[in-house]
Amino acid sequence: MRKRSAVFVLFLVVIILGLYWRTLDYPFIWDDEVFFRNNPLFIERIPFSSALKMSYFSEQLGWKARDHYYRPVLTASFMMENKIWGIRNVTLRATNVVIFLLALIFLYSFLRNQTRKGYFPEIMTLLLALNPLNIDNIVWIVGRADLLLFLWGILALLFLDLAIRKKKAFFWLASSLAYFLALFSKETAILFLPLLLLYEILKRKKVRIFYHSSNLLVTLFAFFLKNTLLGIKNVQFVIYRNIGEDIQAALGTLGYYFRAIIFPISYDMFMPVKKVMGGFFAISGVAAILFILFLINRLRKDRAIAWPLALLIVFLGSHTALIFSNVFPYPIYSRYMMLASLAFFWIVAEYLSRLNEKAQLSVVFFIIVLFIPAIIVNAGSYKSKTAFWQRAYKSLPNDEHVLYERARTFYESKDVLSAEVSLNKILTLNINRETAVMVSLLYADIDMLKANYDNVLRWMKSIEGFEQIEGLYSAPQIRFYINSKIARVAASRGDIDTAENLMTENVQRYGRNPTAFQELYNLYTGFQLWDKAAQFESKMKAAFPRTFAHLDTQKARDTFAAYSEDRRLGFYVLARNFGQAIADIQKLEPLNFDQRLFLAKLYYYLGREEDGQKTIAATLEPEPANIEILNRIGSFYLNELFRVKEAMVYFDRSLSLNPGQPALLYLTNRLKNEYLGKLIEVWK
Repeated sequence: MRKRSAVFVLFLVVIILGLYWRTLDYPFIWDDEVFFRNNPLFIERIPFSSALKMSYFSEQLGWKARDHYYRPVLTASFMMENKIWGIRNVTLRATNVVIFLLALIFLYSFLRNQTRKGYFPEIMTLLLALNPLNIDNIVWIVGRADLLLFLWGILALLFLDLAIRKKKAFFWLASSLAYFLALFSKETAILFLPLLLLYEILKRKKVRIFYHSSNLLVTLFAFFLKNTLLGIKNVQFVIYRNIGEDIQAALGTLGYYFRAIIFPISYDMFMPVKKVMGGFFAISGVAAILFILFLINRLRKDRAIAWPLALLIVFLGSHTALIFSNVFPYPIYSRYMMLASLAFFWIVAEYLSRLNEKAQLSVVFFIIVLFIPAIIVNAGSYKSKTAFWQRAYKSLPNDEHVLYERARTFYESKDVLSAEVSLNKILTLNINRETAVMVSLLYADIDMLKANYDNVLRWMKSIEGFEQIEGLYSAPQIRFYINSKIARVAASRGDIDTAENLMTENVQRYGRNPTAFQELYNLYTGFQLWDKAAQFESKMKAAFPRTFAHLDTQKARDTFAAYSEDRRLGFYVLARNFGQAIADIQKLEPLNFDQRLFLAKLYYYLGREEDGQKTIAATLEPEPANIEILNRIGSFYLNELFRVKEAMVYFDRSLSLNPGQPALLYLTNRLKNEYLGKLIEVWK
């Protein structure tokens, strides 16, 4: 038996590493970026004890806010990695794989103690190990919360089993400690509280009061610490307009999860509630209820499935109930089903182990053949942000959050027009306030690139009242973004006093956010306010000694003084000091064609659009019928200012002079069909 176990564990390690090693170097995706990029938690010298004093997202990112999540063990694990080898996608995912493997090994050890018949422990562990639903918890780095829940939950169960069989106090204490760590890794560990009690009842026919009382006290302590001492709110629950919608939503969610568990080869990573309120998921929900009722009926003859059935019901039911919560953006995630899948595969393995050996191996081999390619294919969704959101878009083409994230990915890859089309589609939907805030902010960034400053201000005005809405997750951050973007507009237009006042307000209100400090410092250096920059540098280093340790204002001033004219011009543009850039480029008179286009761009970005148009007109005036010049001006508007309508004026004029331009015809047709033809006007 020992040799068989050693061989199986080795096989398990090899196959898991073989399947997931390619994913280790995939980039940060979605919440990974939010959590790890520019997070003071990993940049500053913050003690490990801080993990006990903060919520999972908001405080760590410098906002005066609280989210719903209190996961100090998870946070401490990231802090420990940062201390050892830094925050790297490879090592973070490698740690996830190790945690997953440890949990599987402990699960296998626990299952071996349950029965000696057939290949039950191996079948059960292998099916769970190769379940494609695990991808999202392993490759999506912040999915580690579920991996830790799996690890500590299994250890709590393993030690409880050892305590019952060996009757030693050490194992009772170890089980309670594991439960404590599970609870501080993810709040849903509370679901193990009744399951541990049930396991002891099934095994001993009696209850050790001290053990379960200790677990209850740990639970009360965790939520007391979270709510009372730290002020972190629990998830709030709401109901729909009528009982019919409540039932429809719950039944559809149950069906979605049941379908993901029994057919994990192809699945949607997440799902909006309104999407599951259809016929297919309702039918799947009914099937789930009938399946569970069938298993309950089997309990009279088959006690072996009692505990896994309880595990299945508890985790299915509790996560179905999350649809009535205010979790943003989705309360339905397939990755939540790791432990529910464990229960399902336990029951499957229990019945498979009762078949003859040949039948067991044949069924398991067939399942593995289906699962392994599914893991490889589905893991490819994490190769890039584009691949991730493209997969989500195929599943949910009309979902507001998917469209927003897809737009943001386009924007970050400089595909501004595709980003605008994706955002524009959201405006045709009935969206919630959180999405409305994000859409307005991203639209403002696009209009900033277009130098449509009046539109930027309109977008900021549209979300101003949202910061007063109680319970809105993004409310505490809204004022920061409003001030930041209005300040950028003011700086672009040369209104330094307004920009400075707004940025200073952000520093005062968001003193734990290093970005607020960086923006004000950049304003000072960009407009050569060197004395102010030097004074502010000391404040920045006092607030964030490691983040801003590299700053040296005097050195930056000396470097700037030694810049060539071209380098200085680029510096001004980067700092949005467009007025000074214009003054410098005008010293180069007479200007060549490219310099005139550049001057026009600077006028646009300074907010002097009429001067930009006059510069373009003057550039074209000597040769108004020159096709090459018309095309270059059109390309300027398209690629430099992302203004399609202005570009089309010059492209159409060029085509009227010479229709035989196939590349230009193709481009203009695409712009008309895929951009102008799809947009609805936002501000009239």
